[in-house]
Amino acid sequence: MRQQLLVYSGYLEVVEYPGVVVYNDILVKPLYVYISDLERGILRGDIPFSKPIVLGSTGVVRVVEVMSGSTEYTGKVYTVSPLGSRGVLGVEENGLLASFTSLHSSYLDEPLVNPVPQDSLRPLVKHSVELAQLAGEPVLVEGCGILGIATGLALRYLGVEPTFYCEEARRNALIYDFTTASHISELSSKWRTVVVTSVDAASKYRVLFNTEYSKLIISRLSFTTWIPLKKSQSSLEILVGHRGDRAEPSIVKRVVNEVGRHIKVHALSNLENSRGLFPPRGLGSILSLD
Repeated sequence: MRQQLLVYSGYLEVVEYPGVVVYNDILVKPLYVYISDLERGILRGDIPFSKPIVLGSTGVVRVVEVMSGSTEYTGKVYTVSPLGSRGVLGVEENGLLASFTSLHSSYLDEPLVNPVPQDSLRPLVKHSVELAQLAGEPVLVEGCGILGIATGLALRYLGVEPTFYCEEARRNALIYDFTTASHISELSSKWRTVVVTSVDAASKYRVLFNTEYSKLIISRLSFTTWIPLKKSQSSLEILVGHRGDRAEPSIVKRVVNEVGRHIKVHALSNLENSRGLFPPRGLGSILSLD
């Protein structure tokens, strides 16, 4: 059983081993891997990462073997969250873009019976829906990648129409007829909630420094490490979104269906064929490795 891995260490390369290298307790076969904002951020240098790193932060896998001898997971199919006990998958811990790989059990999310490629979106959508559930209107969403768009759709289904600040990828928001601004001067200065979703430090700074808000919701996947505080700010509620375990299932399903219509699935016979899909464009791509 040979193993291929798509590795990034300043450049992309496919590494092949004659056998499977196991470094965690659960050996899995990735079926579908969704590539989007995190992979783009790594390649552009916006996200610090552990070099070299196997890319692929979220997807669907089939469990091949559990090294501990437990049969709880063996043979089952799961969605994989980028958020686990050992850091962000595909950034701080080796990811899913491999013919076989091994994971810590904390990254396994939901069991699936009849998996489809769009199931690879579920972990990110759950995370985004939880962000939306925490917000109070009026809401400004910073960032127009998959996290921002999924958050905006969830807000819409909750009866709140958000505004987006998009320094790039504005087209993603316009697909869904959201109100957008691409320059800080186009925004109202006062909001109840600001939701931070992008990894772009400059975009986040401009929004947080130039607007007034009483609630700040930060995606863990935005890699936000600091926020500017103004002297005029008397109080501020800050919430950080994690895995999305409290996300409303019916809204998750609607958002997955909606964004899934705009994301192409690429069936790959080997990982070498994936290199032309980096950096991901638009709302990203689903890679079928099954």
